[in-house]
Amino acid sequence: MSRLQQISFLVTGFIVGLAFLPILSRLGEPGMLHDFFDALGRMVASPFLRAGEALSRLLGVKKARRPSGAQDAQVDAREQRINDLAQTIRSLLLILTAAIQRTDLAATNSSRALVEAREVLSKMALPPELARTASHLVAQIDRVFDSNSYLKGELANSQEILSTQQQLIESLRTAVRIDGMTQLANRSFFDDRLAEVLQLKKRYNDSFFLMLIDVDNFKNINDGYGHQAGDRILKGVAFKLKSTLRDSDFVARFGGDEFALVLIKATHDTATALAWKLCESVRGSRFLLDGKEITVTVSIGVSEAVAEDTAESLLRRADLALYHVKDSGRDGVMFADVPDGQPVPAH
Repeated sequence: MSRLQQISFLVTGFIVGLAFLPILSRLGEPGMLHDFFDALGRMVASPFLRAGEALSRLLGVKKARRPSGAQDAQVDAREQRINDLAQTIRSLLLILTAAIQRTDLAATNSSRALVEAREVLSKMALPPELARTASHLVAQIDRVFDSNSYLKGELANSQEILSTQQQLIESLRTAVRIDGMTQLANRSFFDDRLAEVLQLKKRYNDSFFLMLIDVDNFKNINDGYGHQAGDRILKGVAFKLKSTLRDSDFVARFGGDEFALVLIKATHDTATALAWKLCESVRGSRFLLDGKEITVTVSIGVSEAVAEDTAESLLRRADLALYHVKDSGRDGVMFADVPDGQPVPAH
C-alpha cells in the first residue's frame, strides 16, 4: 500500500468517525448536561425525601405516650424501616459513584486519544483536497475535547454531591439511634453495641463490664415536682455520666430512669473505681427544683462478661446486683462477679 493510500485510508476513517462527533460533542452543551444532572439530582433526592418523612413519623411516635412495650415495638419497626431505606440509598449512591468514575475514566481516555489524533493530523503533510477535511476534523476534535473537560468538571461536582449525601445518610441513621431527651444512645443502639462487644469477647477474650445505673427515688421526684422536673434530673444525670466516662466507654439510656454502661478493656479495680466515681459525681451535683436544692443519688449493679455470656445473662446478673443495691439502702455499687452467683458489695 502506497503512502498516499495509507493517508487516504486514515482520513477516511476520521470522516466516518466524524458522523459520531456531533453526538459526543452534544454532551458538552450546558442544556444537555443540566438536564442530565437535574434528573440525576431528582433521582438521588427522592429517597432522602421519603427518609425524611419516615424520620418525622418516627419522631412523632416517640413523642406519643404509650405503654412501654407497645412504644418499643413501634419505634423498633420504624427504625428498622429507616435502616433498610438507608441501606438501599447507600447502595444506590455506590452504584452512581461507580458510574461517575467509569464515565470520568472514559472521558479521560477519549481526551487522550483525541489529543494524540490531533497531533498526528497536525504533523501530516496532506494533499490540498484532504487538508481541508483534516482541518475540519481538528476543529471537531477541539470541540469534543472542550466538552470532555466540561463533563469532567460536572462529574467532579456530582462526586462531591454524592459524598455529601452519604454523610447525610450516616447522620440520619445516627439521629434515630439517639435518645431525644438525654442525647445518649437509645436502647436499640445499646443492644447493638452490647451484641458487638460480646462477639469481640468471644473472639479476642477482651474483658469488659456492664453497669446498670438507676436513679434513686425517681418516682418521688416525678410525684413531688412533676414530670418536667424529672426530665431535668435525667438530663443532668446523663450529662454527669457522660462527662465522667472515657471516650471508649459506651453509655445509653436503657429506659425510664435507668442507664446502661459498657466499660471496655477494664479490670475489676478500674470498674470499681469508676462506679464509685459516678456515684460521687451525681451525689455532689446541685439540682434545683422549684428553687429548692435537692440531692440525687444513683445505684449501680455491675457484671463482668465471661466467654459463655449472652446479652440476656449479662443483663440479668447486672440487674440482680442492682436489685441488691436498692434493697440494701441505695446510693451504692455491687458486683455480680460469678455467673448466677450472689452479688458482692464493691469496696
